[in-house]
Amino acid sequence: MVLSLFVGMLLGGVGALLAYGPDLLYALYNPYAYLLLVVVMGRTAAGFGWAVLSSVLAAFGPILSLLVATIFESNAWRMSLGDDGASMNLMIANLVAIGVLSYLAKRYDRWGDVAAGGAAGLALFDGIDKAMPGGPEHVSGFWPWGVTVVAAITLGMLVSLGRGCDRACSALIALVLGASYFVFLTGL
Repeated sequence: MVLSLFVGMLLGGVGALLAYGPDLLYALYNPYAYLLLVVVMGRTAAGFGWAVLSSVLAAFGPILSLLVATIFESNAWRMSLGDDGASMNLMIANLVAIGVLSYLAKRYDRWGDVAAGGAAGLALFDGIDKAMPGGPEHVSGFWPWGVTVVAAITLGMLVSLGRGCDRACSALIALVLGASYFVFLTGL
């Protein structure tokens, strides 16, 4: 449990340093490094409660290190997990949900497939935000390389969380979640 907090703090410290680099590199690191940590912590948890706790600690670790980094830099508005408080809260909830769904993906039934697809679909949400011009968190230059990284992370999650032929069910769920979020953002 403590390891998830400390690794999250370490990743947050690296993210604070990358905030002074190119926008695309920082957009690829934040929040995808934290997302991979939460997937690992949720997947390796011993039980549901431990999955929730380790996911929460892994999500709060980067926030703690980013708060410490803002002490040294008064204009550290870029070092955050979102543009404002509401988007930061949504990002934390998204990370915790992905961790819990990663734990639930260990089940050997359709609910495990749904959980794996849900975790991968939630991972797509931030990539869609950053890639869409006029989106809430648009990053210029995120298309096509950033989208390629997000697609690789999503496929990696589907391969590692899914089981056998049931990966197709998980991929379909992730695709439906991503497409519905895209339609919601574009207002179609």
